[in-house]
Amino acid sequence: MRSLPRTGCWYRFTPADWQFIIESLGQGGRSKASLASLCEDPDSVQQILDHPKLFEAVVMKQGAAVMSPALFFFVVVRHTLKRIGVEDLEVADYVAVACSEFSLPESMKNPQARADIPSLYSADYTDALERARGPEKFFIHVQCANQFLVLTCLYPSFLHHRAERRGAPDVKYYEQVVVNHLQAASHHALADEFALHDVFQRLSEAFPPVRRAMNYTLREYLSLGS
Repeated sequence: MRSLPRTGCWYRFTPADWQFIIESLGQGGRSKASLASLCEDPDSVQQILDHPKLFEAVVMKQGAAVMSPALFFFVVVRHTLKRIGVEDLEVADYVAVACSEFSLPESMKNPQARADIPSLYSADYTDALERARGPEKFFIHVQCANQFLVLTCLYPSFLHHRAERRGAPDVKYYEQVVVNHLQAASHHALADEFALHDVFQRLSEAFPPVRRAMNYTLREYLSLGS
């Protein structure tokens, strides 16, 4: 439990990612050379990654084979959140990191079959929290929030079907689980130590529309086994 997603998606872009960006946005030899130079400038990277043409290139199927999960999810999440007015780069980055660490975009399977998901029942986390001491509580809150963030954002159909077949809670319930655990994590002392207090607070406040926007992007552009 004592781990956190490492934020800063763009620091984990591969050389193939940067080449993909240059090829997608560059218009010719000189343009690509200038773009490559700008990619080395931290102040220019955000503008480059926010370019609408890059989102279009990322969601095209032929590009998926060369992209890392970090590039794929950062561009998709950033585009999606900006569309609903959530301009906070740190919030988009946190959501993208949580999604990218869950699985590869081209090989996502039914989440119920994944062995690395500790539990699909929020009550299990409640039980773990009752037994936890000190810092362990913080990491349990974060793990629970991240797991259901990914499920509600990327796999809403799975949760809908599970609710219909088994009478399990639906997406709205787990949406609130995410909000509650983000808020709880933000109040822990370790949130300040990891510089995540403000991110947790802002994401918890914005999460319902963020989740709905991600579901829209999923329906319109992506196929992640949902």
